[in-house]
Amino acid sequence: MPAPDSPVSSHDIALWPLLQLSDQLFPTGAFAYSHGLEAYVEQGLVQDRATCQQLFETLCWHTLGPCDLVFCVHAFRRAATGDLKALVQLDRLLNAFKITKELRLESQQTGQAFLRSSLALRPPPLAERFLQAIQQGTTPGHHAITFGLLTQSLGIPETNALQSYLYTVVAAWVAAALRLVPLGQSDGQRLLHELMPTLRDILRRYRHLAPDEAWSCTPGLDIRSMQHERQYSRLFRS
Repeated sequence: MPAPDSPVSSHDIALWPLLQLSDQLFPTGAFAYSHGLEAYVEQGLVQDRATCQQLFETLCWHTLGPCDLVFCVHAFRRAATGDLKALVQLDRLLNAFKITKELRLESQQTGQAFLRSSLALRPPPLAERFLQAIQQGTTPGHHAITFGLLTQSLGIPETNALQSYLYTVVAAWVAAALRLVPLGQSDGQRLLHELMPTLRDILRRYRHLAPDEAWSCTPGLDIRSMQHERQYSRLFRS
């Protein structure tokens, strides 16, 4: 006979939308962006799993952790108060960190697509109001902001939401590397596995920064991004 049903906790319930949001099938358009990787490969600066790992770890420590993660944390916390004005202020401040056109559009367009797709999950009114602000041109709608807003609205615990955000971003980088370097599927999984300690470390180190303490310093990425805008042959939009 089947065992009696055990109680289902709120964390168990929250796991289901978190898995859906983190899945590569969730329509954000991230597959169309390489986050500058295409220019690195074109110039021979990245050519295998080892050089991919070196680049991705640098990006984790110098922009993903101290910048995007910080804004995702505070978007999550501001969403809990229902403060739309504070979310817009965060979004505009994050926009100032996106120096190059391609990287700025990548962050905005994936964030906007993420939020639009989330409407199928019936988010609370705050998410819909934020989407209206994007559509009215009041705020850019960066991915880190929309991810923090939506995961909090769906009752996902903060640590789980942040882990999912980091994984989603890095998995998109690895997916681009599979097509560009190219790497095999096993190499891609090894790369993700080897980056996990770095993601845990940046989560511990940077989640407590205030928005005015955030920073980003990736001059190499900025240069490659600007070069990519004029690259003769391109597979990706960034």
